[in-house]
Amino acid sequence: MDTPKRQDPGCYTEHGVSGYGIAVKLSHPTATEEAEIKSMAEEMMLNIAEKCMARGARCIGHIKSHVRTDAGTLKADTIGVNHGAFSSGSLDHAVADLYMAVNSIVQGIHQEEVRHATLEGIHQVAEARGWSVQTEKEHAYFDEFDFTASKEDYKRQLEEQLAAMDQPEKPEEV
Repeated sequence: MDTPKRQDPGCYTEHGVSGYGIAVKLSHPTATEEAEIKSMAEEMMLNIAEKCMARGARCIGHIKSHVRTDAGTLKADTIGVNHGAFSSGSLDHAVADLYMAVNSIVQGIHQEEVRHATLEGIHQVAEARGWSVQTEKEHAYFDEFDFTASKEDYKRQLEEQLAAMDQPEKPEEV
């Protein structure tokens, strides 16, 4: 029996999985407590998942965030709207600035759709809570490079990324 050919795979791998990652700096006029930041991060993860599903995603692989502050680190993630979101970690004190890395892995929509859903989800939740958002760095997953690079090229790329982290660039306003 012939396997039906997919008319619109929608993504970059044979399984229809797309991914997108971004690092952002969030700033608030006043210092914010841990519980509020955890709540915001969880809401962001669910908001991104909802936006991906509304754009036609078949399922959410994993949407996760890592929050770094001068008071400690937090993590939040979801595997889908129906599963809720979970956060962990702790902060020693309230903070007004934080760095957040968000990675979205989704099945069934193009990478650009994952990108838009992720950015919209972050901005919508952060700005509703009074936070400003600056983009630090974006990363696309499952692009051609991921499948054609030699181990040496991949190692060189990782070393360059780590070196760039030691010399941060001026953030651009999103």
